[in-house]
Amino acid sequence: MKKSLLIISTTNQDRDPRVIRQINFLKDEYELWCCGLENSRVPKDRFLPITINKSVLSRIPVLILRLFRAYRMLENYITRYKLKIDCPSVKFDFILANDLDSLPIAFKLFKSKNIYCDFHEYAPAEFEDKFSWRLLHRGFAIHQCKRYFPLLKNITTVCEGIATEYQKHFNRKPVVITNAATYSNLQPMEPAGSKIRLIHHGVAIRSRRIELMIEVAKMLDDRFSLDLMLIPNDEKYFDELKLQTENSGKINMIEPVSFNQIIPFSNKYDAGIFILPFTNFNYKFALPNKFFEFIQSRLAIITGPSPEMADFINRYKLGYVTKSFKPSEIAKEINSITNEQIIQWKANSHNSARVLASEANKTILLNLFKEI
Repeated sequence: MKKSLLIISTTNQDRDPRVIRQINFLKDEYELWCCGLENSRVPKDRFLPITINKSVLSRIPVLILRLFRAYRMLENYITRYKLKIDCPSVKFDFILANDLDSLPIAFKLFKSKNIYCDFHEYAPAEFEDKFSWRLLHRGFAIHQCKRYFPLLKNITTVCEGIATEYQKHFNRKPVVITNAATYSNLQPMEPAGSKIRLIHHGVAIRSRRIELMIEVAKMLDDRFSLDLMLIPNDEKYFDELKLQTENSGKINMIEPVSFNQIIPFSNKYDAGIFILPFTNFNYKFALPNKFFEFIQSRLAIITGPSPEMADFINRYKLGYVTKSFKPSEIAKEINSITNEQIIQWKANSHNSARVLASEANKTILLNLFKEI
């Protein structure tokens, strides 16, 4: 008889790539249950939906408790009144909680001696570029890390830089499980003549300063074009970006494709680009899903001097790392890239696609549960 395992996240689990991979890794080994906002990947009778009370009245106690740092009371309020979850009588053998906001749910609402947490970010600095976040959220994040780290059976995170930061402040180093994408059996496409097609895909978030890539693209020579495939979570910011790309001649805003189509769709491009300024700690050490999706799409990769992405690019010779985040300097560097270099980098992505796919992470995750 299979042991039972519950995956918790306060996200739409059909659109959360890291949670999707967890489900795919674990579904054959365990009697898998999920708890989140939405999920169509497990049977309905094994999905426990989270309903969030978004009324103004429900926000007032949260604000007061955050301001007065009454963090134990805040956890109790969130799990009893802010969230609605119909908890079954099942006692789970294992719980995999995603990020800090899932931990009170795991410890207060469900029964298990074996709770594991996967951190998608360095939680105490998630949105540190915003004053309101530093005022209202940072203290609670630090409190939760101090409280729950000693209680967790295992801890994982997305990259070495973030794992080291957790160890530095909370005396426990998470195991690294990257955001590597599932292997795709594709071939690199040859550039069309002298043209080099760039793509950036992801969520339109103001902190990411996507306008920097737009500014760079406007200064590139006529060999280059840039397609932006953005999810408009921040519609105001999305509209601002759309306005900046109008009449540029070489920058296009294109409709997003489904999660499963991102990699094959991007295969027709030549390079994936992600220039991410260090607006907060997590952005400095970013090693995102899209980086590994670029590899599976068999693209060359162009990034800024982000240490985690740069390490993979340099180690596997996948593309180009700019020396700064200054648009004029970046444009000058990219303009010096030759078609021959692009072809070689795409070939290197192809040669590295198997070793940098998610299958190795599946082994790590399964072994962590076996250790428990």
